[in-house]
Amino acid sequence: MRRLLFLTVLSMGIAMFLASPVCAAVQGACSNCHTMHNSQNNNNMILNTAIDDSSGGTHGGGYPSLTRGSCVGCHTGTNTSTSTRPFVYDTNGVTYGTDTLAGGNFKWVVTEGSAKGHNVKGIPGMVADTALTSAPGNINADSCTNSCHETLFDPEIGGNKINTGCQGCHLAPEHHAPRQTAGTPALEANGYFRFLSGHFTGYGVEGIEDDDWQYITSESNHNEYLGKVASHTESAATGGFINVGGNTMTAYCTGCHGNFHIQHDAPANANWIRHPSDAVLPSTGEYAYYTTYDPNVPVARPDLTTIANTNLVANNSDMVMCLSCHRAHGSPYDDMLRWKYDGMIAGGGGDDGTGCFVCHTAKDH
Repeated sequence: MRRLLFLTVLSMGIAMFLASPVCAAVQGACSNCHTMHNSQNNNNMILNTAIDDSSGGTHGGGYPSLTRGSCVGCHTGTNTSTSTRPFVYDTNGVTYGTDTLAGGNFKWVVTEGSAKGHNVKGIPGMVADTALTSAPGNINADSCTNSCHETLFDPEIGGNKINTGCQGCHLAPEHHAPRQTAGTPALEANGYFRFLSGHFTGYGVEGIEDDDWQYITSESNHNEYLGKVASHTESAATGGFINVGGNTMTAYCTGCHGNFHIQHDAPANANWIRHPSDAVLPSTGEYAYYTTYDPNVPVARPDLTTIANTNLVANNSDMVMCLSCHRAHGSPYDDMLRWKYDGMIAGGGGDDGTGCFVCHTAKDH
């Protein structure tokens, strides 16, 4: 009996040893990110004391989950081709499009003002938006008043300050969630695309993550975003209200900026008053000529599992979305745009074939 029990346990151990492990999204030595007691040789273990509290974190006792710094502290630096984590804030000089990533950089918000990006609590030198008291385009219900839907800088609910900042969007970073197979969508089991998750189960962004966060890009080397054709709810009160559902980037943005998706002035007139989002690019007219994917003007795909060619745009199928024009973190241009808006001059006035003219191909000549 003992021999049988021994063989059973041994066989189970071998099976567990040979089983293919599920790799975590973050790999490497635990001490790279975590510390048990935040003390070594009479020094704290904070990774970036230039950003985080030099006394060693909250009450000198480190940061939540035993991490060696805050979100900003860990993600402040200069991106290189060998970076093992994305840096979204650089205290040195930043060259747009060279050492920035898909979301841009908060540097310009700190140095040039609120118009350049999101005002996020926790970044040194960052201040609350001086012109707006809530997210532009906010139409959330009263239950969301004073929440992170209002501001990412210093929100409160019922008089209690919320510890937000980065986690206002990256709601529950699951750095140890299983890593998705390269080239496949990041789903809820993976912590969603770039950890953009919602308050409830099933709410988050699905997408295919570029392995270097778009440090290097080309027509075939970039993130892939999910899109869903927006439905219109026509009423005298709202005009053409866009209802964007599903696990799309645009749907996520509408959590704070929903009013930017009211597109018509009234059902009777149906005139465009705002740029459409999650609207299919037509296969006719000037739009038909946007066929080679431009990572500086990304589109959303209706199905991430059936992309025939990542270097091509499928007209009458792929969609314009929020990130087609904006950077999520910040850019050197007003309204966190991907390009200089007042540099878009119709009739061959400059910047031909870029920015707006990537889709509106007939307007620059």
